[in-house]
Amino acid sequence: MCSSDLPLASVTMDKPESTDDPTARATDGGGHGPVPVLRRLDEAGRYELDLDGVTVAHATFHRLATAAAGANGGVIVIPHTEVDPARRGHGIGALLVGAVLDDVRRRGERVVPRCWYVGQYLDEHPEHLDLVATV
Repeated sequence: MCSSDLPLASVTMDKPESTDDPTARATDGGGHGPVPVLRRLDEAGRYELDLDGVTVAHATFHRLATAAAGANGGVIVIPHTEVDPARRGHGIGALLVGAVLDDVRRRGERVVPRCWYVGQYLDEHPEHLDLVATV
């Protein structure tokens, strides 16, 4: 299976305020704690977000064969994202989707957001709307 570890451009994980909480909160740099790693598994149609070597979130995708792919790259459909229940509510989903969209942009691809969370993320982050394919 082909996979690639992708840099998450100055994104780190901060420990929450409470030392009793074993989860982590995503921030935009400067924090201390686990370093997130995004992995794209093309053959499995899956992105995985790892913290300290443990997969804490993933997004599934598949390629769409369509004229909307254009000359620069393909179109991927993202039907599902999931965050480990113990990690929910700490920004892990936003970190995952933001990193996936950054990778889609880097590859010259476009995206069809079928997952409700990806759609919500795009509504809240209009800087990524140019990645949405019309099919």
